[in-house]
Amino acid sequence: MDNFSNTLNLLESLNRTFEIFVPSLNKKVKFKGLTTKQQKDAVKSALEKSFSGIAFASLLNSILNENSLEKNDYLLTDRSYIIVSLRALSLSPNLKRDDNSNLDLTPIISNNVAFPDTLKAQEIVDGNLKLTVSIPKISKDNLINAETKKKITPLPDDGDMPKEAVGEIFINELVKYIDKLTINNSGTPSEIEFDKLNFNQKIQILENLPISINSLLIDYINKVKEEEKKLFTINNQEINVEVDQTLFTV
Repeated sequence: MDNFSNTLNLLESLNRTFEIFVPSLNKKVKFKGLTTKQQKDAVKSALEKSFSGIAFASLLNSILNENSLEKNDYLLTDRSYIIVSLRALSLSPNLKRDDNSNLDLTPIISNNVAFPDTLKAQEIVDGNLKLTVSIPKISKDNLINAETKKKITPLPDDGDMPKEAVGEIFINELVKYIDKLTINNSGTPSEIEFDKLNFNQKIQILENLPISINSLLIDYINKVKEEEKKLFTINNQEINVEVDQTLFTV
């Protein structure tokens, strides 16, 4: 083995590992520390404004997959907490904010709040319609993000996101949470599983749902996001941690 390859192997073996609490699993999992390449990629992808953060979200997903020493398909609600914990342990628990003040991330790392099972999956009923919904896994998030990027025309970095693209992203975010649609028509239920549909078919069905059941879907997603905030709430005070490129800098 040449000296260069040996050096890379040594660096890989010397990379520290950390035990990080995973809310959806209610246990700690070992993760490899962040690397300089991941720091570089995070800063780069976060600057791709034309995709409204999609590239950055996909990069965060890949970090979870690459650094986890257990092969888990984590829930989307795990992502921010794991990434913030990885940053604090790999780089520094001190995060400098835009106003030059420092935020200590240590209390957040220790805030091991399990995500409630009751919110992981639910059924939403509106008249003759029933949606089976759940928090999307990272793999599903990646698939939808990839399809979303295909539909959005890249813009100059200083360009504004067009209304059509904003609407596209909004709808695509909603479809991530839908697993199945059941229609009770004259006592004969008709079911369709979203995983068996192609991307365009999923969007077509979502766009043709009555606004009343779509509103209930949004309510569910908002409840999920409110529960996620508890991971960043210390002594009844929510700590605002921006999970963006600034998280990866000193």
